[in-house]
Amino acid sequence: MSGCKIIRVKNILGELLSMPGGVSREEAVQEAQTLIEELREECEKAVPVEITRLEQLVSAAGDQINDAQLGDILDQVDPLLTLSGTFGSETLDAVVKKFCDLAFGMKDKAITTTAPLKVHLSAMRLVFKADLSDDDAIAILGELSRIHAHYGITAHVSEPPEFVPAPVAARSGHK
Repeated sequence: MSGCKIIRVKNILGELLSMPGGVSREEAVQEAQTLIEELREECEKAVPVEITRLEQLVSAAGDQINDAQLGDILDQVDPLLTLSGTFGSETLDAVVKKFCDLAFGMKDKAITTTAPLKVHLSAMRLVFKADLSDDDAIAILGELSRIHAHYGITAHVSEPPEFVPAPVAARSGHK
């Protein structure tokens, strides 16, 4: 029976962490925020590109979509989900998350119509870089929630407060 030789490997990271110096936590956080802001403009340009890519996938499906196509859409939505969460507005992030919930729900319930996907993609375009009032954001999210409810799909993002739209004439100031 031969003996076993233990070789100790120098842990450079451990040594560096135990050494005095470096930057404070606050300085590190500030530097990270600065780096993220430097990336903002470039990443914001990618949002409409990602929305277009999803629109093309849905368009290629026609009026009916199958399970494999929904899976592909879910695979392709990840960059947009990351961008909207990091650089987008809260409303855009909520719309993208609702889109993901919708696609998962459609797969789960074997829903094949592409209409609700198209509505969610249109909502993404509408809220991206838009200066929406809180009421408008709530209205958009409320309408998307109604689509989810119509198809019996559970949303995993918080639902907006109950929204009951006024008649069109009342909203536009006409009687």
